[in-house]
Amino acid sequence: MSCCGHCRDAGDFFSDRTAKRDLRHYLKKGPKKSTALLLNAIRSAGVHQASLLDVGSGVGVIQLELFKEGLQHAVNVDASASYQETARMETEKRGLSERADYHYGDAVELASKLPDAEIVTLDRVICCYPDPEKLIQATASKSKYLYGVVYPRERVITGMIARLGNLWFRLRGSEFRTYLFPSGYIDSLIKKQGFRSHKKQKTLLWHVVTYTRNGSLT
Repeated sequence: MSCCGHCRDAGDFFSDRTAKRDLRHYLKKGPKKSTALLLNAIRSAGVHQASLLDVGSGVGVIQLELFKEGLQHAVNVDASASYQETARMETEKRGLSERADYHYGDAVELASKLPDAEIVTLDRVICCYPDPEKLIQATASKSKYLYGVVYPRERVITGMIARLGNLWFRLRGSEFRTYLFPSGYIDSLIKKQGFRSHKKQKTLLWHVVTYTRNGSLT
């Protein structure tokens, strides 16, 4: 797999230590608030016997939670090998290995190799990708019905976090950056792919939005 410096350094930032920390947090406290809201929105549309494509899947929280609801199969995509290995090990521990596949790398570059799925999710991924139009085009095209995203709200605090974080990355010589895109722009890119709004939610820092196509989940 070819990988730009941004994606390569994203894998370095989302390290083995970070992956293990995130898994411990999930096992102890459950999904983070924004992820929990996304999961509830997906459940409201129906999950039983559906398939999932989770882009930026991290330690696999979304698939693990939806397997409890009858999700049939999940495909995980992540630019961090550490996160993928942590997710794979936890899935295996739960006896769910046959229901999950893993792809390492940039979802835009991998798009032609990824299967379609009823549900496609990008939980805190748009803010980590330099070209949201390419990312949304590549991933939304894979969704048969539901498309769910979590990305930062346009607030003073999120702007400060992004600027300080990017300064830190530059000082470390990393090409990885975080991005704060206007919500109207993201919404228009997704609707251009044939979706309509399903459910819009917010936390202090995050937009949590699901979209659907015409038809039904299964």
